[in-house]
Amino acid sequence: MALSLSDRSNRLRSLLLCALLAVGGAGEAFGQGATLERSIVAASGSLSSAQSATLASFIGQHATVLRESTDARRIEEARNALINPSRDPAATIAFRKAFAAALAPELADAVNGRDLRRALQAMQVLRFTRSPEGLDLIIARTDAKAESNAGKRLAAASLVSDAFEDLDANNAYYESAARRLRDACAGESDWIALQQKLQAIGAGARRKDLPSDTVRSIRRSQAEAIAELARSMKAAKTADPRMQSLQRALVTLRNDLLLMQTADRSAMAKVLAPALADVIATGVAHWDSAHDDAALSQSYAATLNSCETLLRLIDRSERPQAYSGTQPDADGRVLSPAWDAKDKAAFEAESKRWSGIVAAAPYKS
Repeated sequence: MALSLSDRSNRLRSLLLCALLAVGGAGEAFGQGATLERSIVAASGSLSSAQSATLASFIGQHATVLRESTDARRIEEARNALINPSRDPAATIAFRKAFAAALAPELADAVNGRDLRRALQAMQVLRFTRSPEGLDLIIARTDAKAESNAGKRLAAASLVSDAFEDLDANNAYYESAARRLRDACAGESDWIALQQKLQAIGAGARRKDLPSDTVRSIRRSQAEAIAELARSMKAAKTADPRMQSLQRALVTLRNDLLLMQTADRSAMAKVLAPALADVIATGVAHWDSAHDDAALSQSYAATLNSCETLLRLIDRSERPQAYSGTQPDADGRVLSPAWDAKDKAAFEAESKRWSGIVAAAPYKS
């Protein structure tokens, strides 16, 4: 028998919690168990042949346990042993890069395999290398075309989001990673996994040391992911659980937009504003079926309110002349009250108004 939406959501939340607990446990790992010689961990350049051999032996010993052991305690100890070198304060970028390159082929089978707990342990090891060589395998697991396990997809997206905080990568890699996550969003039917991917793209854009052009590129990928999701939901014949994925994503995005420079916000608005109008139009298309599901109706109401808030924020900046003589506080909300009151006529009229606005300049050339 198919799981209900509630049962499915609870199951996935449990999987995500397990993944986050695994990450938290690893935070206590440094200083426990075996590690590598300091001369290897602190290497400032390429490793010598002898050092590379020592590294390969160390990885082989613990990766074999992580891949093959059936003893949960031994697997956890191997995971910790492989995380320790990356978390050593003396670890250099050169070492972590070499470490990740050697780890990836050893852990690929575990990451790609069906054993979820083993895969999470392996992905956690790769995340802590803080390198593209390690993160690439994790990003690949966010794509439903390559990974059938929704729990693994959401855990992978969560680890990518966390990794963006301290990843040692060039600007082009951040842009490429954002595009890969955008594409992974397009094929995602699971709303919790989708939420994690949207959050991960936003996390990349919030990296403070990235240049503005890179951030704009990431933000464009984020807006394109939302736009594709809006089009897909709008085409659905009944209420879509993926609406829930936008709730947290849009609240976070609103906070980000408030902090953006006007030029950056304007660049994102060209894609984002039409997407938000499509989300609102989805409310019209799913009016009856969404209202028939109490839990989904609340998600629709919250998301639609965020859409209206974001559109007003964007439009005041893009078309200031249209708001001449008004104050932001005077912008009474229409969509959420109409949704709650089941006033379809008022809701549809406001939806059409926004659709007309975003179909013209400055949103359309």
